[in-house]
Amino acid sequence: MDMEQEHTPTGSTTRGRRPFVRELIWMVVFIFVICMAIISIAWLVMNPHDPSFRVMSLSVTNFTASGSQLRGKYEVELNIGNQNKKVQVILDRFEVFVFYCEVMLSVDAVQQPIYIEKMTNKSVKVELGVVRKSSKVVVPEGLVKEWNKGVVNFNLKMGFRVRFEAGIWPSREKLLNASCVDLYVEFSSPKDTGKLLGIGKDCHIVTKITAPT
Repeated sequence: MDMEQEHTPTGSTTRGRRPFVRELIWMVVFIFVICMAIISIAWLVMNPHDPSFRVMSLSVTNFTASGSQLRGKYEVELNIGNQNKKVQVILDRFEVFVFYCEVMLSVDAVQQPIYIEKMTNKSVKVELGVVRKSSKVVVPEGLVKEWNKGVVNFNLKMGFRVRFEAGIWPSREKLLNASCVDLYVEFSSPKDTGKLLGIGKDCHIVTKITAPT
């Protein structure tokens, strides 16, 4: 009889453990919420600015535009600025598109991440090859006319992810689009390399998604 009582678990022991487990879970949740609040406040105080973009040059070589043929190679030089005093900027998944109106002429990607230190600017060159060689493509009539006149109005679009980093704080990310319109490129003759007119062109940034990491 004594042996049976010694090995029988009591209900009070099981009931005593449950409040402890609940308190531990609530404590973990509370600490997590407090940490997230502190991180959010820290980023609100730092208020990181999106990087700035400026097209410094755009050159077009081996360009041909006719009713059934569209070829060309493009070299773009970008100046990317980080105006943040406390935050480093890293760009990746960086793609560059060349357009005439809504017709995409070329696209390429920057393979390596772009690191921009605080309060600095960085020059980035992107070379884009031909993407439209098919004889079936319909070349915009306006493009042919502008090329024959010697000046073509190109547009440049970019898509990328930007990551903000500041010391020990968890980084923050954004998916951004940038648009650079009215890039007038002059061709002295149909066989010459086209060069961007003027001293550069600023781009506009469009924010898509913001997320902590």
